[in-house]
Amino acid sequence: MPVYTKKLVQISIPLCHHKYTMRLREFNQLEQLLESFQSVTWTLYEEPEGDTVVRTASTFNLNDFDALVTEKFKDFVEWKKLKLDAYGSKDYPMNSRAPLGSMVPGLMHAGLTQDVSVFYKIHGRKPRYLDIYGLFRHKDIGIGNTPNIKKQQKYAKVFSKEFA
Repeated sequence: MPVYTKKLVQISIPLCHHKYTMRLREFNQLEQLLESFQSVTWTLYEEPEGDTVVRTASTFNLNDFDALVTEKFKDFVEWKKLKLDAYGSKDYPMNSRAPLGSMVPGLMHAGLTQDVSVFYKIHGRKPRYLDIYGLFRHKDIGIGNTPNIKKQQKYAKVFSKEFA
């Protein structure tokens, strides 16, 4: 065991994300503390397959996109049926201060290509629902390099009426 010279030592244990602060006189309990964390077992429970219901909005149209986007969309749906994990690095919730995020709570979007994203929402349990609002180019929905608030508000109204 290393020699500690400070009077106050902080121990970070990455598995549990708790920090414990110990005084020098408490070091005799350090080994007992570490042993208790090493004996903890973690179990990951995954939901069984087939519990996800995929619903698409009435305005959803996949025919406007090429084969690459169609293939990525099918891959996205299969991914979300099995896992709740992010589909790549561009899968995250909409900003709750923007029109799309504030008018449709829980709305997410995942980038399928550099310019096309799928807008969706996951909710419920047994069955879990995957509500797909549509595939949009960033410029068309108003979230491109030059944001268009009016377009965002228009789509937020349309989205809020779906799946009611």
